Amino acid sequence: MIIVTGGLGFIGNELVRQLKNIGEEVAVIDNRNRVAPAIEDLAAIPVYEIDITDKEKVKELFISLKPQTVFHLAAIHYIPECNDNPGRTLRMNVEGTQSLLDAASSAGVKKFLFASSGAVYADSNEKLSESAPIAPVDIYGWSKLFGENLCHLNTAMNGTPTVICRLFNNYGPRETNMHIIPEILKQLQSGDTLRLGNISTIRDYIHTQDCAKALIKLAACCEGETKIVNVAHGDGYTVEEMIQKIKAITGRQFEVSIDTTRLRRNDKQTQVADISLLKALTGWAPETSIEEGLRGLLRFENLQ
Repeated sequence: MIIVTGGLGFIGNELVRQLKNIGEEVAVIDNRNRVAPAIEDLAAIPVYEIDITDKEKVKELFISLKPQTVFHLAAIHYIPECNDNPGRTLRMNVEGTQSLLDAASSAGVKKFLFASSGAVYADSNEKLSESAPIAPVDIYGWSKLFGENLCHLNTAMNGTPTVICRLFNNYGPRETNMHIIPEILKQLQSGDTLRLGNISTIRDYIHTQDCAKALIKLAACCEGETKIVNVAHGDGYTVEEMIQKIKAITGRQFEVSIDTTRLRRNDKQTQVADISLLKALTGWAPETSIEEGLRGLLRFENLQ
């Protein structure tokens, strides 16, 4: 039995789909705050609508289901929402993580995978290895770093094998938040002028299908002490470069207008991962090129 928290969300639904397709028994914990669209193929998967901060209910469920593996993806991760609700963000991302770790220890879980984020790293022009300097700049990054520390403590106290998966920018079908790529596609649905903030930032974009495959492979390795592993594509692109790729695929010549109200006070210029450890541990490599991933996403959104 495998439990996926946040299994109805953006990355979670793809992970559940892939686990189902390889014959795993899966259950989902999700409060249905952000449910991905077009997931009718997952209708048979049991979903437990539980708030992960409810320690007793989570513990009861874990003891009942006796999961061997837990993928913990549930979180508030849309930065504007995090900044508007810092207290709620900390309760969900930190207290919720502790609740799940306690339940995992009580139920004898064999492997706990925590979805952290590249947001814990400092800004850097170099590719970020797992030993790169840590310097979150917002409440989301700090909440994920706190969650990582709880994972370390839990392994030391209870011995639960844990993999801290530092996810970088995921993209693909069924997005549940208006991150930069879905925001661009949403605006393209209604016109030929994009109103965006900083389009010079460099990010490492990984397709959700590749991300889910990496997580499944990580679940099959990394025994013993807590392991930290980057999960990313390994290449960086500016927002402007992504816009040019979308233009090339669609053949549309739209304009970009910088909207100063969309600029973030705290933002990192460059976040690109070194994924050599992930490759060495699992033999995984990204299969979806940026162009292929964007082309499929544009088809999904009826923009190509």
